[in-house]
Amino acid sequence: MQLQVEPLAIQESDKFDVVKLPLLSEEQQKIINPIVPPTSGIRMVILDKKNDLLLMPANRQYMFLRVFKAISEVAKQEIGKPQPGVLLVSDDRPSANHLVGLYAKILAYDGYKIYFQKTYDPQSKAEADNEPFYSRMGTPHGSASVALFEEIDLVIVLTASHNDLIWNGVKFYIDLPMPISGRVMQSVSQRALEMSEIRMQKDFCAQYIDADKRNNDYIIDLTKKVIDLSILRNTKLLLWPYMGRAPELRDLFERVGVNVVLIERAMEPPNPTVNIDYPYLESKMQEHQISVAILLDTDRDRIVLVTRNSKTSKLETFLPNSLYAAMHSILAKDFHKNIINVRTIPSDPRGDSACKLSFVTGVGYKHLGMILYGALGKTIDTAKFDTGILYVEQNSKYEKLKHIHDIQRAIQQSPIRGEDILMVLWEESGGHTINLLDITEDNNHMQISSKIPTIGDKYPAEALLIICTLLAKGYNFSDILSKEIAGTRKMIEADDEKKVKIVSTFAQMEGQSFQVKEQTYTINTFQQVNNQIAIIYLSSLQTKVYFRPSGTGPGVRVYIFGPKNTIDQELDQIIGRINTMF
Repeated sequence: MQLQVEPLAIQESDKFDVVKLPLLSEEQQKIINPIVPPTSGIRMVILDKKNDLLLMPANRQYMFLRVFKAISEVAKQEIGKPQPGVLLVSDDRPSANHLVGLYAKILAYDGYKIYFQKTYDPQSKAEADNEPFYSRMGTPHGSASVALFEEIDLVIVLTASHNDLIWNGVKFYIDLPMPISGRVMQSVSQRALEMSEIRMQKDFCAQYIDADKRNNDYIIDLTKKVIDLSILRNTKLLLWPYMGRAPELRDLFERVGVNVVLIERAMEPPNPTVNIDYPYLESKMQEHQISVAILLDTDRDRIVLVTRNSKTSKLETFLPNSLYAAMHSILAKDFHKNIINVRTIPSDPRGDSACKLSFVTGVGYKHLGMILYGALGKTIDTAKFDTGILYVEQNSKYEKLKHIHDIQRAIQQSPIRGEDILMVLWEESGGHTINLLDITEDNNHMQISSKIPTIGDKYPAEALLIICTLLAKGYNFSDILSKEIAGTRKMIEADDEKKVKIVSTFAQMEGQSFQVKEQTYTINTFQQVNNQIAIIYLSSLQTKVYFRPSGTGPGVRVYIFGPKNTIDQELDQIIGRINTMF
């Protein structure tokens, strides 16, 4: 598609340009400072789509410039250096190059030392050679780079993840690979609303580094400590990024001996958890005689696995929720791994019993990362912790963590001791991260540490290597988990006001019964540390239902775990009942 960019009103001088910002409408203010905070960064519509033409209006660019400038100023204040190092990258959206150029000029004016990702993929080289602001990376590799490079204090990824093509957004990471939320995110939104002009440096010099390579070195080193990867040599894999070519993942798999077949067909929306062309996928798998396919969203932090069942020859689709629970069960039972399980509340609970200790949290790595860094004794912003949804499973019940020290206390009260303990951080939508911890105790003093950098954001490449290894060893994931219980999810369409109304109404009904047809549920809640209710939990004898406001779209996400033969009907009835109420 052809991209047409509407020019901005710019006042030029010798060294910098000045952009005078128009006033924001009430609707634009809500987009920049939403009632329901996003789970990761800020996302906004940047393009209009008309037939085969993509239009980038100036009024939308001004909104992005506000956010860009606000992040630059707030992050520099948080870092506390006169010339911080920033890695600026994007996904493969058509708006990427233009926005990277605008952002780089803002960062240069603010005194940052700017790093771009080196392009080594031969197929992308020609495009990069003709584009001065070409700096592409998947979000996981970008985020982790803030921990893998001493010279990088800030990572900024321009991406809208799995949202439609017309969207773009910003994810950013300061000092730690952990999504920004709470006080810092509020400061960014407030600063973005207040500014009236932005200055951008005319000329700057970016330094190119190969952060992808350092990430892959780290991933292979860590994964080899978990499982022997040698069985992957000469296996075949079909890789389908829904946008772009995912050169970092191709390089990763090829380095361990996998023959990768790449599909370059773009999909809209770029989200494999809701959008798979099965006839096309099956034809490609048959053409290349491949039994394993990995499908990825735009910024490669949301994955779907499709395999051919060796017994029935039919394709089986594994969404992350059940896939990760099965992987943990195999690693614990057959490979004798000690696992600390850290998962978001709507994630599949069927792998919990195989793990030594389980924490459950609110949705998003802004919660999961706090468990990791809290366990390691790192300083966590009080405002971030107070707005977290953090629980530990004790005696078959979930107990709320009330203080950051409660994380270490829960581990100390568990029997987990030794080297290379697996702490897995994961969520139902696709994120997964493995960290290796050493837990020792001397004279009742427990020490938790790690010999390698720790990652508190989505980093699913490690899990993908392990999953492919288990498949090569003959494991069938559909045989691992209970077949009587299943999980699924749907969305109730709702704007921010309706999202809040649904959750607040059920919060006031806590402890009451909720009747839907012949089923009776008890209304429970999960709360933030500061006691604000954030997730509604309905439970019956056989079924668990969770719902919460989406941080990435206009709706309330509803998750259900229950009897396989009835959960779809049960979920539809619950959503229907809620819709009649609101």
